[in-house]
Amino acid sequence: MKRALITASSEGIGKGIAKALAKQSFSLVITSRSEEKVKKAVEELRAINPSIWGKTSDMTNLKSLEELVSFSIDKMGGIDLLVVNTGNPSKEPSLFEETTDEDWEYSVKLYLLSAVKLTKLVLPKMKEQCFGRIIYLSSWTIKEPQDIFVLADVSRAPLIQLAKILSKDYGKYNITFNVILMGSFNTPGARRGIERLAKVRKKSFEEVWKEEVLDRIPLGRIGDPEKDLGKLILFLYDSDYITGTSILIDGGNTRAV
Repeated sequence: MKRALITASSEGIGKGIAKALAKQSFSLVITSRSEEKVKKAVEELRAINPSIWGKTSDMTNLKSLEELVSFSIDKMGGIDLLVVNTGNPSKEPSLFEETTDEDWEYSVKLYLLSAVKLTKLVLPKMKEQCFGRIIYLSSWTIKEPQDIFVLADVSRAPLIQLAKILSKDYGKYNITFNVILMGSFNTPGARRGIERLAKVRKKSFEEVWKEEVLDRIPLGRIGDPEKDLGKLILFLYDSDYITGTSILIDGGNTRAV
């Protein structure tokens, strides 16, 4: 049995990954803060695979994450794959001087503390079964930081260090930890971010989408969450020799080596 918990998965990146895994006979738990979005996504995914469950969850609330993992273990009997995905802070994109203390507190909870808490919660079962795959979803901007994404880039950069440290401590249990640095994918969240940026720059959505997304990508297209990212997730699940590393999937966008 292959059992996965994917956070922030009622739409966009998370939902695309869920579709890819559902087609490969994974049992899945998907999450969102919106009960309506969870119900809709579960209905759609169950048309592919009946072993799908959904639960509302808040990535910035540690108690909510405890309930999520408990629910997942109850429904599936365990968790073999944890994919830590998050939405974006409402304040992003924003420059450093535009942020508040509250923005930083929220961002650290959303990106870093949620990953730490979820990892702590799933590790005992993974150790017991001597198998586990934990994947943290991050961004290409960790390698090439962008001033307008200061909250996200600073808050989730430590996930690379976390994956490296844990890979050394838990390799003996056949548990791997990796970080995926994503480029631009066609998601509602990505479009909302560009819409906000377009308003700030007083330009059209199309202009800013071209400037900030399409023109940056050598392959000339944005990624598909299911076909591009889903395949990488499945590859990392099957691999027992890739751990403690970060992998770019960005269409060649990143200039940093």
